[in-house]
Amino acid sequence: MNDSALSLRERQRLEVAAAIHDAAADLLLEHGWTATTVDMIAAQAGVSSRTFFNYFPSKEDAALGLRPLHVPAPASESFFDGDGDLFERAVRLTMAVIRTAVPDDGLGERRSELIRTLPELRARLKHFSTTAGELIEPILIEELTRRALIEESVQAQDIRDAATALRMLAATVVRFAFVKKPAAWSATTTESLASATALFREVIQSPS
Repeated sequence: MNDSALSLRERQRLEVAAAIHDAAADLLLEHGWTATTVDMIAAQAGVSSRTFFNYFPSKEDAALGLRPLHVPAPASESFFDGDGDLFERAVRLTMAVIRTAVPDDGLGERRSELIRTLPELRARLKHFSTTAGELIEPILIEELTRRALIEESVQAQDIRDAATALRMLAATVVRFAFVKKPAAWSATTTESLASATALFREVIQSPS
């Protein structure tokens, strides 16, 4: 959606969120994690501490400018109709969900610097990858159920267990990609994700 399609209220909300994000990122990079408080961030952004929490639940989310996660319809459609095996498609879907949290504001390099500089933010990324996995689990169950229709011996619990295992593995691959290359968090390239997926596949399939 472009700016002209946004209402005045929506534009104002985006502007306030961006101001809080900028203040949090600048202060954390300058003063560090412990010395930077929510009150400091709010004051620099020109809002109250109460308003801060209307936009972000924590310093971590404000620093990275994170939005609530959701499953984008095109990503879900691509999962069911796209190429690649189930493992690869689950990894791509997990990443697509995680990227819904990151606004397309051209500040990917600054986010990467924050992640490199502040270890506290890495725990938040882990939480987001876990949450993304939980969001895609119903989609995995649907796909696994469709596959199991021709195998009468497959039980519903087996399908749920398989879906849980798959989404946890996909989230682990995504976190590994972030560790190797923090820019993968918001970069449009899929190179690092594909490399991480290939490495995990090689390790899993290697003979003992």
